[in-house]
Amino acid sequence: MLAKLNGRIIKMKKNILILISTVMLMAILIGCNSETSGNEEGSENETSNEGETVDLQLGHALSEGTPASDLIEDMAETVHEETEGRINIDVFPNSQLGSETEMLEQVQLGTMESAAIMVGSMQSLDMRMAIEDLPYMWNDIEDARTAYEGEFGDYLANVMDEQGMTKVSFLEWGFRHVTNNNQPIVNPEDMEGMSIRVAETALRVDAFEQIGALPTVMAFSEVYGALQQGTLDAQENPLANIAAPNFDEVQDYLSLTGHFYNTIMMVIDNDTWDRISPEDQEVILAEGERISKEVQNINNESEEEYLEELADRGMIINDDVNTEAFREQMLPVYDEWENENFGEELMDIYRDASGW
Repeated sequence: MLAKLNGRIIKMKKNILILISTVMLMAILIGCNSETSGNEEGSENETSNEGETVDLQLGHALSEGTPASDLIEDMAETVHEETEGRINIDVFPNSQLGSETEMLEQVQLGTMESAAIMVGSMQSLDMRMAIEDLPYMWNDIEDARTAYEGEFGDYLANVMDEQGMTKVSFLEWGFRHVTNNNQPIVNPEDMEGMSIRVAETALRVDAFEQIGALPTVMAFSEVYGALQQGTLDAQENPLANIAAPNFDEVQDYLSLTGHFYNTIMMVIDNDTWDRISPEDQEVILAEGERISKEVQNINNESEEEYLEELADRGMIINDDVNTEAFREQMLPVYDEWENENFGEELMDIYRDASGW
C-alpha cells in the first residue's frame, strides 16, 4: 500500500516537473517573439525616420533666366524625383523672400531652410566671408575654380557651419564688369565721382572708394529703376546678370573690368540637414556638385554669346581696360582687411591658391 502511494507521489512530481518545464519553455518562446516583434517595430520606426519627408524653402537673389538660377530649379526637380518625393525644394528667385542679408538671417533663425547667397554677402554673419570681394583676387578663372574646390572653399564652408549652415555647393557667378551711361571705362580715373551700385558688402565699397568712385549700397531688385531714373550712373555685375535683367535698356556702355570674381554658396540650415537621411543627403550633395560643374561649362560657352547679344541690343562693348592699373590702385584694401578681418591663416590659404 505504501509502495503504491510512493509510486503515485513520484509520478505526480514528474508530471509537475513536466508542466513547469512546459510553462517555462512557453514563456521563453513568448519572450523571444516579443523581442523579435519589438526589434522589427524599431526597425520599421528607424526606416520611417530615415525616410522622413522634408520641405525646404530655398531663396536666392539671382535673376530668372541666368544659368545658376535655371540649374537650381533643375536641381530641385531632380532631388524630388531621386528621393521619391521625400525632399521637396520650393525655389524663390529674384529676392522674393528678401535681400541676401535678410534671407541669411531667416536661415539662421530657422524660418527658412535653405538659400543660395553670394559668398561676399555672408559677411553679415562673419566678416571672414568678405574675402571673396577682394578686387582682382585670382590670376585667372581656373585658379579661382581650383581654390573653391580645395582648401580655400573648405575654409569658407567651415565658417558657415559655425553659423549653423551646411554647404551644399558653390555655384560660379563669375567676373563682374561695369556698365554706365557716361563713357567707356579704361583707367581708374574714369570712375572718379561716378555713382555706382554695389551689393551690401563693405569691402566692395572700400574697393571702389580707392579709385574715387561713389559706391551706393542698394538691393538688386531696385537697380534697374534707379538707373532708369538717373539716380545711379553705373552698376557692376557678371555678364549673365547684365543681360537677363535687360540693363542694356538703361545703360549705354559695358566695360570688361573683371574686378571681382563671385560665387554663390548654397546652404541648408543644420537642423534641417540633420532631419534628412544620409541617403537623401548624398542625393542633394551629388546634385549640388553636378550643377556646380554645369554652370562652369555654361559660363565657358556663353561669355561670347552674352557679349554678342548685348552688342546686338545696342550696348557699346569696351574690352580695352587697364586692369593692372585698377588692381594696383585697389591693392591697399588687402592689408587693411587682412589685419582687421581675415587674419593671416585665411589669407595664407588664399595666397597659396591665387595664382599670382
